[in-house]
Amino acid sequence: MPSILRVMSLYNRIVKYFDVTPGSQITWVTCSGIVNRYAKEKGETGVKHITELLVKFVEQKNQDLKAMAKEEQEELLVIFRNAPGDFKNLLLGNYGRLPVGWPAEWVYKSAFGEEWEKKIKERKESSPLDSVEDDDLEKLKTGLSDNIGREPSEEEFVLFLMHPKDAVEFILFREKYGEAPLVLPTDVWREGLKKSGDRVDFELWGKPYSIELVSVGAEHEGIIHVVMRVNNRTRVYSVETPRAKKSEIRMARNPNEIGAPINGSLWRIGNPERGAIRVGDIVHKGEEIANLEAMKMENAIVAPFDGQITEICVKLNETVQEGQLLFVIGKG
Repeated sequence: MPSILRVMSLYNRIVKYFDVTPGSQITWVTCSGIVNRYAKEKGETGVKHITELLVKFVEQKNQDLKAMAKEEQEELLVIFRNAPGDFKNLLLGNYGRLPVGWPAEWVYKSAFGEEWEKKIKERKESSPLDSVEDDDLEKLKTGLSDNIGREPSEEEFVLFLMHPKDAVEFILFREKYGEAPLVLPTDVWREGLKKSGDRVDFELWGKPYSIELVSVGAEHEGIIHVVMRVNNRTRVYSVETPRAKKSEIRMARNPNEIGAPINGSLWRIGNPERGAIRVGDIVHKGEEIANLEAMKMENAIVAPFDGQITEICVKLNETVQEGQLLFVIGKG
C-alpha cells in the first residue's frame, strides 16, 4: 500500500490531474496496476526499482526524459502500455479537458505506442457533452435483447439506460433466482437454512410460500445433495463444493487467441456502435470486441488485426482470470 500511494503522488505530477471522480478511481487502478505488475515480475526488488525510477524522473530530473539514461527512457515509454482503457480515455479528453493542461507527449507514447501521434490528433479539447450524439434507442434495445436472450420490459430497458452494466447483471440474476431474494429475510438470504427442520415463510405477489430444509447429504466426489420442501413439494438440489471436478480454464497462447488482460468480469461482448459480436462476424484492427470490468473500471479489449471471429470462449458476465482465452480470430 505505501508503495502504491507513493507512485500515485508521482503519477499525479506526471498526468497533471487532481483526484476527483472519475480521476480518483483511474489513478488508483492505473498506479496499483503498475506496482502489482512489477511486484509480480520481480517482487519487492521490482517495486523498489519502479518507485526509485519515478522519484528520479519526477523529483530529480524535473520530468526531462532526455536527462534519463537510455534504458530508463525505454522503460518509461512502456510504463503506461497496459494501463486501463479509462486512463487512455482520460488522456484523449473523453472525460473533459484536464484542468491544468495535457500531460507531456511521452505519456502518449507510453500509453499508445506507435499510434501516439494519431491519438493526440483525436484528443477532444471541448467537453465531451458538446459532441455526444443522441442515442439510437432501438439499437440499444436490440443490444440489451441480445445480452439477456429476450425482449426486455420497459422497466428493464429504462434501468439499462441508466446503469448499462449493472442492469444486465441484475436482470440475469433475477432470471436465475426469480423474485424470491427480494422478499426473503436478510439473514436467510445471506446465511441460508442451517439445519434440518429450519423453515422460512414469506409472501410474494400476494401468495404465501414456505421453504423447509429437509436434509443435507454427505459429500461424494465434490457433490452434496440437498433435499428441500417447497410449498410441501420435495425437491433435490445438487451443490458443488470446492473439491468438485472443474473444467480446465483455457489460456490464450497463440497470436490469434485473445486473452483477458487482467482479472475481471466480462460485462460486454461487442461494442456500442455495432452491438453484440457473434461467431462468424468480421472485426477490424483496433475495434473493441469486448469490455472487461475490474474494480469498477472498464478495460476495452480490441481486435489486434482484421479477421473473423471463429470462437467465443466465454459467456457474458463471466468472471475471467488474467490470460484466460476469450476469443479466437481467424486472419482475413
